[in-house]
Amino acid sequence: EFVKVKYFDLALKKWVSKAIVTNEDGSQTVTETGHTGDEDPEPPAKVDLGRQDINNVTVKFEFQIKITNEGEIAGYAKELKDYIPDGLKFVAEDNPQWKQIDEKTITTDQTKDILLQPGDTTEVEVVLTWINDSENFGVMDNWAEISKDHNDFNSPDIDSTPDNNKKGEDDIDDAPVSVGVQTGQIRTFTTIGLAVLVILSSGVVLIKKFVL
Repeated sequence: EFVKVKYFDLALKKWVSKAIVTNEDGSQTVTETGHTGDEDPEPPAKVDLGRQDINNVTVKFEFQIKITNEGEIAGYAKELKDYIPDGLKFVAEDNPQWKQIDEKTITTDQTKDILLQPGDTTEVEVVLTWINDSENFGVMDNWAEISKDHNDFNSPDIDSTPDNNKKGEDDIDDAPVSVGVQTGQIRTFTTIGLAVLVILSSGVVLIKKFVL
């Protein structure tokens, strides 16, 4: 007689859901990425700034982290850990359910009491802020992983080890963002284009007035 042994398997997916740009005057642009975490690889969420905006703009990225029980044993993701890349920073006011361990590491236990049955999912979010610097451009890759798990059978996860920061396991995933700067040439062409449109529309109005 064969005894089937059930297995424990929690998986994590991470993606960028929003880019939030706040200008000096308080106006805000929120860009939804439409990402789901299933992109492979996930394209970077891009924000392009004008050079004069660099010191006066606030750029924030909202990340979603989804835990899925892909195994056959119910269990808990007791703690999640997020690794902050160079170029981004953690702002506590934006993340009341996260705590900072060191300059590059934050954790949350907000899923610790959520019992995930096989097939169940739960999601949390984290917001990271771009560090304003004229040299701080390019792609920044933010990783998160399950750092503590638990089930009543004390069964280890079948294909990953919590808190080992090992890329490739299914309990860790990344989500890239990118901050760039628009060139002066692009802005010049845009300005000229707008000027031409204004002149043309003014001309049309004058012609109509004279004709009437």
